[in-house]
Amino acid sequence: MMADLSSIARPYAFAAFEYARDQQQLPAWKIFLEAAAFIAKQSSVIKLLGNPELSASKSFELFHDVLKSFIDEDEGQQNFLHLLAQGKRLAVFPEINELFNAYYAALEKMSQVRVVTAIETEPAFRQKLTQALTKRIQHEITLQCEVDPAIIGGAIIHMGGNKIIDGSIRGKLTRLLETLTG
Repeated sequence: MMADLSSIARPYAFAAFEYARDQQQLPAWKIFLEAAAFIAKQSSVIKLLGNPELSASKSFELFHDVLKSFIDEDEGQQNFLHLLAQGKRLAVFPEINELFNAYYAALEKMSQVRVVTAIETEPAFRQKLTQALTKRIQHEITLQCEVDPAIIGGAIIHMGGNKIIDGSIRGKLTRLLETLTG
């Protein structure tokens, strides 16, 4: 039975994860799914969800009312809840939550690094850079390389959303100019 629930939950968990990641709402979705999973594990709720007389709209209302404070203003969570209620899948919330958390943990262990260079980089350089950055930040990384001739030479490395290493010639010239005029 558990394998069945896991296979039912997998596409929902993956869709929720991708949506939350793309909307930059992973923490909010994590809280929402944990709360929904907690509710779905309650014996009285399990019994209620097993009742064939319970309509999809009533089950949606039940979960929505209880989760109201966890549902953010974006309609994604509400639509997700509605989709599960329509498919009579609310009982699968614990498995969805577990899989979502596994996807989230895997993402946190992998960092995306964007490297901008003036010319196309060689595969050997990309491999060495990947190894060096992996060692430096102690996370697996995926390297996304871009070419921008405007940087003149060198590279600009974007790690995560907030850390930038500007080793470009253009960046050095700009800093030199600021020093001379400042």
